[in-house]
Amino acid sequence: MSFPKRVRIQECCPRDGWQNHSDFIPTETKIKYIKKMIDCGIKMMEVTSFVNPKVMPQMTDAKEVYRDVKDYASSRDVTLTALALNKRGVEDAEAAGVRTVEFVLSASEEHNLRNSRCTVEESLNTFKELASHSEGLDVILCLPCVFGSPFGDEISLERLRKIIDVARSVGVESFGLADTAGISAPDHTREILRFFANYADISKISVHFHDTYGMGIANAYVALEEGFTCLDSSLAAMGGCPFSPGAKGNISTEDLVYMCEAMGIETGCDLPALAQTAKSMCNDIHADLGGSFSLACRD
Repeated sequence: MSFPKRVRIQECCPRDGWQNHSDFIPTETKIKYIKKMIDCGIKMMEVTSFVNPKVMPQMTDAKEVYRDVKDYASSRDVTLTALALNKRGVEDAEAAGVRTVEFVLSASEEHNLRNSRCTVEESLNTFKELASHSEGLDVILCLPCVFGSPFGDEISLERLRKIIDVARSVGVESFGLADTAGISAPDHTREILRFFANYADISKISVHFHDTYGMGIANAYVALEEGFTCLDSSLAAMGGCPFSPGAKGNISTEDLVYMCEAMGIETGCDLPALAQTAKSMCNDIHADLGGSFSLACRD
């Protein structure tokens, strides 16, 4: 069996990890830890989301956070991404200087209605319009729930194929595949990944696993087996989706780096520094420390 020699890890803690945190994290604290994560060797980061602050108060300071970290990231050759759910979000991201936007379109009809307040078809039409007029903006189409819906609605392969076809018709070749509810097991994960590999370049696909039932790192291992080289994770395993009942955080960045390094796969990350940053961050923002590696190194 041949695994990739190197992977690119996208750190999602500043967006996915912090979005559900009960207490507002001060802007200066967010900036401090984003820079610390970069110092740990992270080369791609989901840094914030441009969404309705009434729905997601933690992201009220998206513009300020992005503005104050973009030069630091650029000087260290780090790609920053920001999430948007609709036309207003994309426009706000562009106005803030964002060059890589992740447009979210759930594969689940029910989840998309709760997350974006639109049907899948309505979100797809918005995406087509935005992607067709996005000169100078890199667009990634992020697809929550491709591995299954927490609401029980069917995620048909035909729907997934249509979404891929529409994206490619407007020049979008990069995709993010998310197990938002953390309900996929390795065999099903492999099936979906192989399906996407038939229709898109896997070097332009990132995979994003939540750990609700403890399958996150096992699913990441399957992705590596299948040749995928872009994986999302979150420092201290923080995260979860407010519109997916019971969803736990992403797989821990520390655990993912530990597994990859044990397999001889390069990540470019400093594992001890990640663990120390995770512990320091959780102390500062009063969050529970997650992730097996950091817990094992607590002392």
